[in-house]
Amino acid sequence: MGALLYSCNNPNNSSKKETKATPQSIDKPVLASDPTVKEKAVEDKKEPENASVVSVKQIIEGYLPLKNALTKDDSKAASDAAQRLFSILKKVDISKLSPEKDAELRDIIESAAENAEHISENSEDIAHQREHLLSLSNDITDLIGEKGTDGLKLYQDFCPMYNNGKGGTWISESKEIVNPYEGSKMINCGSIEKVL
Repeated sequence: MGALLYSCNNPNNSSKKETKATPQSIDKPVLASDPTVKEKAVEDKKEPENASVVSVKQIIEGYLPLKNALTKDDSKAASDAAQRLFSILKKVDISKLSPEKDAELRDIIESAAENAEHISENSEDIAHQREHLLSLSNDITDLIGEKGTDGLKLYQDFCPMYNNGKGGTWISESKEIVNPYEGSKMINCGSIEKVL
């Protein structure tokens, strides 16, 4: 009987119980009492999901070769680049965007896809391609306004002469003004409106 009482009251046995209980008692209060830990865990799960829905960097990197082809008056290269951009935009899973919260973003993606498609289908009509580039550039500007540049250094440029003097903006990766609306006719017409 004495041996049984001794083993029940043995400090070695109780320390084993404490050792097992200690990690649990430390882990639970830290997670339960620190809301930032939970919020961070939720954010970590959401960010990759959102990143796969809309890749701003991919879209901009699809837009730039199209814009650059029109600076060189190359309607065929513009058509090919527009087809690649259209493919990128069609891969955006709009169903994962919230109808209420992301309504503006949905509209931007749909409009950009429509403009890219028009440019790709009109390789023989550079004036028509440039008309749609104006709308597409506005879509890209709006996308950047909604989601940022995803780390890309960009410039918002403006040509006052295009569109019968109404002007037109475009997004560029370079400080140098190279006009996609006027091409070789007025290649350096324009100015930087904003650094993005």
